[in-house]
Amino acid sequence: MCDTFVALPGVTATGGVLLAKNADTEVNEAQHVLKLPRRRHPSGAQVRLTHLVIPQAAETYEVILDKSFWLYGGEIGVNEHGVAIGNEAVFSNLASKGDGVILIDLLRLMLERCRDRHEAAALVADMLKTYGQGGNCEMRGNSHFDGSFIVADRTGAIVLETAGPEWSWREVKDFASISNGYTIHADWTRSSLDKGDSVRGDSVRPDFGALVGDRDKTFACGAPERQAASQGYLARHAGHISVRTMADLLRYTGEEADYHPVDGDRPTRVCMHAAPHDARLWQATGALIADTRGDDVMAWVTATSGPDVSIFKPAFFGADLPDLGPMPRETDTPGAYWWRHERLHRRAMADYSAVVPEMRKAFEAIEDGFLAASETVRKGSAAEKAAFVAECWRVADEAEARWLERLEAKSYSIAHEGYRAMWSRFNDAASLELA
Repeated sequence: MCDTFVALPGVTATGGVLLAKNADTEVNEAQHVLKLPRRRHPSGAQVRLTHLVIPQAAETYEVILDKSFWLYGGEIGVNEHGVAIGNEAVFSNLASKGDGVILIDLLRLMLERCRDRHEAAALVADMLKTYGQGGNCEMRGNSHFDGSFIVADRTGAIVLETAGPEWSWREVKDFASISNGYTIHADWTRSSLDKGDSVRGDSVRPDFGALVGDRDKTFACGAPERQAASQGYLARHAGHISVRTMADLLRYTGEEADYHPVDGDRPTRVCMHAAPHDARLWQATGALIADTRGDDVMAWVTATSGPDVSIFKPAFFGADLPDLGPMPRETDTPGAYWWRHERLHRRAMADYSAVVPEMRKAFEAIEDGFLAASETVRKGSAAEKAAFVAECWRVADEAEARWLERLEAKSYSIAHEGYRAMWSRFNDAASLELA
């Protein structure tokens, strides 16, 4: 379960393109943010995807990528040309015919190989035709789902949805959001279902979502509510959507003052927290906001789970990320940035109502300082960007360390019995000790 949103120049505060996503995965499915450098590859080179080996491209571009540790591909990312992508699991009625490309791999392939949104759509169409779509997409299970994407570039964005070998895409006007359900119907711009004999009117064009979608699974994962919430949020802020707006939306849990993560047996909140219900054993394990203003491209990343208890930090092309330690695993990994923060995240979830509002206010104040300073730094030299990145991450890390010390001064306990049992299982599975 995930949510992706995009806002185009006509509705953003800066006239740029903003794309944001929460990566919602299994609770112990650690994420890692990394920089993939631009590379030239020799003739005949191959690349191993999650389930396949395919020919490598002659050149791959520099990419900032948020990925699950066990997969080739990624959940969200942006490349040096300003192509930014978030993906969603969608559930079709088309049976998988075996291992092929999966949505997570498609995202990385588009970022590494494409300079704009239309190249990306063509790449996906070719990959689905050549290799098909299929294979396990779940760390601890064996489940197949298809892929939906928002693909943005310097000038616009498309929603791209797939079902097995079939695909459709439509151009975005002003803003759009997607969740874990099909949103393209007869309003596609291009589609594999178009055999060249359709009359150009919505009433006679194939309805992509109605033909391929599994409504029961879409409802079960809370997609209708989350997509409506994010779409409505963007509509309310249209004309002045900023990085701050996108960060607030990634943290959005609705308007109820008494919200608590345990509430609700379906995952209907944009900011996803795990809860002791069969459909809610997932959490937001990473988040990224891509900010593209022509040739000026940067990202804001958490590199940690729980966007409401994380700090968005800057990432630039041509400037290294801080050392985030080794690639994390499914269990507590010494030195891994994601697992270090997970101690803070899980202590905050244990006493959500008492801790998170104050923590979020403090962290957002830090972010606001980063955002204001970045307006000057992003016009500066590579050295200035590198120094800014290092300083922002240092300030963020120190703020989180102070909060962790404060929370560790209290015993780790959870009042709600079912919530306590759920976290006990996940902590034990991860060999994560919280006393």
